[in-house]
Amino acid sequence: MSLLKVLFVGNSYTFCNKLPWIVSKLAESAGENLIVDMVTQGGVSLEWHAHNQGTLDAIDKGGWDIVVLQDFSLQAVDKRDKMFQYGEELDQRIKNIGAETVLYMTWARQHIPEMINDLTEGYFSLARNINAKVAPVGIAWKNALEARPDLILHTEDKSHPTPAGSYLAGCVFYATFYNSSPEGLTGKIIVDDEKIVDLSDEDALFFQRIAWKAVKNKQ
Repeated sequence: MSLLKVLFVGNSYTFCNKLPWIVSKLAESAGENLIVDMVTQGGVSLEWHAHNQGTLDAIDKGGWDIVVLQDFSLQAVDKRDKMFQYGEELDQRIKNIGAETVLYMTWARQHIPEMINDLTEGYFSLARNINAKVAPVGIAWKNALEARPDLILHTEDKSHPTPAGSYLAGCVFYATFYNSSPEGLTGKIIVDDEKIVDLSDEDALFFQRIAWKAVKNKQ
């Protein structure tokens, strides 16, 4: 059993449905030991994190193998210069402690599906600039919804993830961290005695396959 320590830096797209712990539980079901923590605040961007002492302290204390960076959902569309500036600043800080940066590419809002093009271009361009991996969550969401339009991945606000949406994101992170398919891993996630995800084996396998395809094709 290998040990991997990951810090997630982001906003509600990270803390909704306890995403870091979904990833941890997926890893556990594969016989891996994944320790996670997060620094999050609703509605904030990487610019906010770059000026937030709590975020900087969490990174600087070290001990992380990977630090995940998630920008505000519209930043790649409206303020890409700031996304790049502060993504590069935080990446340098991450490299200074000997950790690896993984960019959390988010999804298009339900009523603006064309957002996926700006998200894809923005996150992969930043990744090339800083030599980082991308967890292509947004691509997996797009592919899942195209294959099964009946899926409900967005909540009623058309922005935030349902538990199924966060599970799909978790499968993408597992595949990204371990370069391994999540096929066959658990579809039932319990965190602190709270049932976060409860999928049928069929639905879990669908999400796992979609996640692995997105990671293989875009990494």
